[in-house]
Amino acid sequence: MQYAVTYRLEDYDKQGFLKPSLWLWFGWLFLAKAWVVFIVASASRTMSATLLEVIYPLTDSLYLGLIVGFPIIILAWSMPLRTPERQWLNRLLSFGREYTVLVVLVQMGLTFYHLSITQWQFNWSDAITLLGLVWLLIFLLQSKRARDTFTTPQLN
Repeated sequence: MQYAVTYRLEDYDKQGFLKPSLWLWFGWLFLAKAWVVFIVASASRTMSATLLEVIYPLTDSLYLGLIVGFPIIILAWSMPLRTPERQWLNRLLSFGREYTVLVVLVQMGLTFYHLSITQWQFNWSDAITLLGLVWLLIFLLQSKRARDTFTTPQLN
């Protein structure tokens, strides 16, 4: 599949692959937020327990977020490693968009599970999480750039 001429030359890496957009990077960061919180809490020794308790009142939510977010970190880390010689990686990463959609749906399920445990009480953390997940899902399903990012170009 050939790319349309809608992308600038700067949008491609040295190997000819379309780079992930800034919005996709933000989406991946949002999906890996449990890892970000965990690293920040680990770095601040004095407030780590308090920070984790405020953001993740149920420790199961943190652990499930770490498990679900780990493959997203691997996906984001491996995107710059694509080369024409690494056909196995290119084939694996061609399912990155579908996998990201799956992780969004799983995290939505975890958020609804958390809401059901708290008896559907409103809190800003869950509201912002659901809003971000819905936005990311719409972006992944509607964006041509997100779709083309995971397509392996036909290089001569």
